[in-house]
Amino acid sequence: MKIDKRITPPAASKVSSAKGKGSGKTPAPAAGGSDSLTLTESSTRIRSLESELASVDITDTGKVESVKAALASGTFAVDAEVVADRLIDHTKEALRKRPRKK
Repeated sequence: MKIDKRITPPAASKVSSAKGKGSGKTPAPAAGGSDSLTLTESSTRIRSLESELASVDITDTGKVESVKAALASGTFAVDAEVVADRLIDHTKEALRKRPRKK
């Protein structure tokens, strides 16, 4: 199973930037009935940071190489008790999150 921890920011159709928080003016609707979105400076910065984080590689190459070497040499050991505990914890969390029947 591959776990991808990268964050992908949601795409906005039209984004414009405004200085400061709520200037007190509501932007006029765009001609032709299309939607528009105005973001504050801080939300624009957050979007920028999200896109930067999405491109960061979070793989621990040292750990990956040590596991590969252990597998190749036949010395990789699996602790069945730890695996079982984590499976149980994962199942409990999944059961807590599922919607309850009424």
